[in-house]
Amino acid sequence: MPNPANAMEINRLIKIMASLRSKTGCPWDRLQTPQSLKGYLLEEAYEVLDAIDNHNPAEICDELGDLLLQVVFLAQIYQEQGLFNFADVAKSIADKLIRRHPHVFGEADHEHHAERWEAIKRQERESRGKGHSLAERLPKGLPALKTAQKVSKRIPLPTTTVLHEQILDSYASLFGQIEKTAPDDSRESPATTIGRILYQTVQLAATLGVDAEDALRQKNNTLIAAEDRGKTNP
Repeated sequence: MPNPANAMEINRLIKIMASLRSKTGCPWDRLQTPQSLKGYLLEEAYEVLDAIDNHNPAEICDELGDLLLQVVFLAQIYQEQGLFNFADVAKSIADKLIRRHPHVFGEADHEHHAERWEAIKRQERESRGKGHSLAERLPKGLPALKTAQKVSKRIPLPTTTVLHEQILDSYASLFGQIEKTAPDDSRESPATTIGRILYQTVQLAATLGVDAEDALRQKNNTLIAAEDRGKTNP
């Protein structure tokens, strides 16, 4: 059932943001632009991830609020420019969810949901005049490991067992490049070799259902915590 408190608090937040951006509002808030807020948007998203990793509901709630503020902030700026407002943002995602779930909100069955999802996304991109190449689909600011994981999904892979054997064999060859046991005429730059090792590690993670970006972030958090305790153990 709809919760009236949701609408009340969202409207309250929107009004507060409008006041902060008004002529009698906060000088700092009035100076902000979409460009100046990009860093805050990214930072708040990562702080939500940290809060989730900490399994602290109160912290997660607080950080989600900070992230929501960035959405409301940006929507207010674009509303002032007469382009769109927060209601348009909410309507856009609500319409998209309904459009992409015809097996829930329409008469489609649950079979082939994944294929239908991709077909609907393709139609949406075409309607906006966008192409389907990887360069057009992937955000340029996406972290490298996350980008590699998305790229790997577009490349046909052999069976999991065969892929694992191929990657392990490839590791031996690649580490040989680094240790300079490979012939001089076949040796590549260390940066190129490391890039190949990282990409194949991402492929391996994908076959195991592991998000490489998340796995490395959690390992970093573990090492940082250990370092703070003076017990670093890679």
